[in-house]
Amino acid sequence: MTTRSLSDMNEQEQRDLARRLADDSEVFDFETALEVARHIPAEAEKRIREREEWADIFAELADARAKFRAAAREIA
Repeated sequence: MTTRSLSDMNEQEQRDLARRLADDSEVFDFETALEVARHIPAEAEKRIREREEWADIFAELADARAKFRAAAREIA
């Protein structure tokens, strides 16, 4: 959603947003995500961004943990 506002989304764009929101979600099934995408699309976008940010944080933590373990093996 770059040039148009989120409220101007067509049905396919709403469904795409809902699919992104529901993918890998423990909270939203597709139908619930579609309702969110239709009524409060900005919130759906926000939740998707937050989930992506948390995924990045967890990936960084996993990398740091692997480096720590490798360093600990070298010391032992």
